[in-house]
Order: sequence, then C-alpha cells, then structure tokens
Amino acid sequence: MAAYTTELIHPKYHEAIVGWQKKNFPEMGLLEKNWEKYFPGQTPFALLAKIGNLKSEFVEVGAYAGQKRFEKAGEMTGNMFYSARDIIKAQCSTELGSIQQHRMSLETATGDEAKYSVLRIMAEELRHAYQCFWMLDHDPTWKRLGGGDVTEETIEMLLQMETGGHVLDAFNIEFNDFLDNAMFAMVIDLVGKYQLEMQKAFSYAPVARSMGPMFSEEGFHIGTGRRLVKEIAVRGAKGEGSWAVADVQKAMNEWYPRGLEMFGNEAGGETAVYFGFKDRTNGQAQGQYIEEVKGVIDDVNSALVQLRNPGMNGLEAKKIAREVCATREPRSNAKYEDLVHQPSNKFFRGRGLPEFALQPFDIDGNLLSEGGKPYSAEQYVGYLAKNLPDRYVKSREFEKYKKALYSHQGAAGQHGLW
Repeated sequence: MAAYTTELIHPKYHEAIVGWQKKNFPEMGLLEKNWEKYFPGQTPFALLAKIGNLKSEFVEVGAYAGQKRFEKAGEMTGNMFYSARDIIKAQCSTELGSIQQHRMSLETATGDEAKYSVLRIMAEELRHAYQCFWMLDHDPTWKRLGGGDVTEETIEMLLQMETGGHVLDAFNIEFNDFLDNAMFAMVIDLVGKYQLEMQKAFSYAPVARSMGPMFSEEGFHIGTGRRLVKEIAVRGAKGEGSWAVADVQKAMNEWYPRGLEMFGNEAGGETAVYFGFKDRTNGQAQGQYIEEVKGVIDDVNSALVQLRNPGMNGLEAKKIAREVCATREPRSNAKYEDLVHQPSNKFFRGRGLPEFALQPFDIDGNLLSEGGKPYSAEQYVGYLAKNLPDRYVKSREFEKYKKALYSHQGAAGQHGLW
C-alpha cells in the first residue's frame, strides 16, 4: 500500500495560499529551479496535501479509546470541536510564521548549500500549512448551524498573520542572522517533531492521516539545524566564520526556553489526551524533549572536544564534554566556556509552572539573589542582557517579556511572593 495519496484543496483556498507564498516566499521558484542540483534524486517539491494511512481505525487513547475515529468534525461535540480547530490553527500558524522568520536572514546563509537547505525547509513548511488547510477545507461539517464557517474564518485569519501576531511566542521572534535559522531548525523544529508524533493518535481521522507525511518531512528540518549549528560552533572554535561558540550559547539561551513553552504548561495536557488528540501530556512530552536536546548538545560538544584532541573517538569526547560541563573543570584541552550548555528548564521562562515562570532563575536553574532576596526585575533583566544575543535584547519580543516580568514582580510583591 502506498504511503500516502494526494489531494488539492478547493481553488479558492489554493489560490489564496499561492498568493501568500508569492508575497512571503518569492524565492520558491529559485528552489524549484535548482532542486535537482541540491537534492538530486529526491521527489521535487509540490504544493499539495498528502493523506497518509492510519495506524488504526480506532481511537487509541482517552475517553473514546476503542471507538472508530471521527471522520467528520461535526461528529465532535462541544469543546472537542473547537479544541480540534484551535490545534489545527496553532499548527498552521507555526508553519506560516516560520517561513516569514526564515526569510528575514536567508541571505546571511553560510553558503549556497545551507541557503537551499533552508529554502527547502520553507517550502515544506508551506506544504504543511497547505495540509492544515486541507484538514479544514475537505470537510464541510466544519461549517456549523449558528456557528459560522470555521474553515473560511480560520484560513482568512491565518493568511493575515504577521510576525508578532502568531499563536505561539517562538514564531514572533524576528531573525537577525543565519545563526537564528540554524538554531531555530535544531531546537524549535524538534518540538514540531514531538507535536506531530503525538498527534498521530488524533481521534479526528483527517488530522491523524496528515501526521505521517508531515513527520517524515520534519526530519530534514531537524537534521539541517543540527548539522548547521555544529558546523557554526566548530568554525567558531577555530576562529572562523561570523560567530564564536559564545554566540551559539546565547542563541541557545534565547530559543530553548521558547521551545519548552511550546509544549504548554508542564502540568497540563490532560484534556488533549482525554479527547484523544495526543497520546502524552505536556509534561511527559517536554521531559522527552529535554533529554533529546541534551543528546543534540552532546553531539555539538563532542565535535568541539575532538577538534582539540585530534584522533579522539566520539564516545570519549562525549564523556569528557559531559564531565567538563558538570564539574566546570578543564579536561583534555576543553574548558567549560569552550562548550555549549543546555539551560535549565527554569531559565528565562515567560510561561509554565508558577514556581519558575517569570522568576529570576539563572542558566543553571539557581534562583538569583542578593542579600537574601531574589533579584529584582531590573537586576534579572541585566543578567539576561549578558546572556542573550544583543539584537534580541533590543527586540519587540524581549520588551514584551520585560513588561510581563515587571508586572509579575509588582503583583507578587503585593503578596510578599517576590
């Protein structure tokens, strides 16, 4: 049996997303023209929906486990109907938002191969957005009596979104240079992998059928990010390129907390499991993500240790890197500051559990204090400014974080919590 079949959405929406592409991603023609050169033997890009096979016709988890999956949105009742719509909307917003972000710094790519890899990522994100449109467009029961045309309202809203107005914070950060492209693909697209994997269980069958093809394409995005970040870090350690290892660390400090927040509050996610939309809670998925990021950073650090110790095998280099990171003591020509470190899940969080969201935790997860009192919002902003990229500290998104931080401190202070 073929892995998937293909379909087009109605001309009205197909033409609308093509119009969006021409405005926000005009370089797609360049990618198509040079596809065979950079991706020889691989199926050329096509803007269409790919409908995969279901692992099972029956709901796998939650209140409806064992029942047939819902083929029509109209079969879902109450909050289930609108929660499914919101998940599809958020997914599509990430796809369109990432295209807008990648394009900002595309021309600072480290080379043509890197540039065309990102162009391919952008094209596949466009196809994923198209897939989300298909989830809504192919099913007439998204239009409910007295409830409006959910498909038309949602698609129109999505096509009007600009950077700064997307559903999730990570997709509202403006890229400054190609290090952002690389780190985003490594850290943020990895979250996408978990979301797609969890949603293979989706009780609304059209979403579940969409996840397999999207999941297989996401692997290229993540692999590209890992390769590019490692290349940038190694070149930086050699004194080459535009970024030092310290710059890679600051980029990690910027993007990783936003990746953690993409899972939602660590204590939540039960409703999505109850409805059969996902097979894991937020905390379970986030915990797995944290462990995988640890392995990704190990790979970068192993390369940095091997650079200083020619001939050393990867396992030994990984062991040394972990020891240096844990003890901060130099070993085998590798120092703590020579390596990339995984920030604590408490660091620089704007959302999440109240015990660390908008709280002054340092990169290692320690509560910053002076004279027995936690850092003030002003002190914490100063700490962050030293540990985040300079251009990000001057950005609109950091201003939003600062505003939330000062507001939280004021509210907490009134109750003696800060």
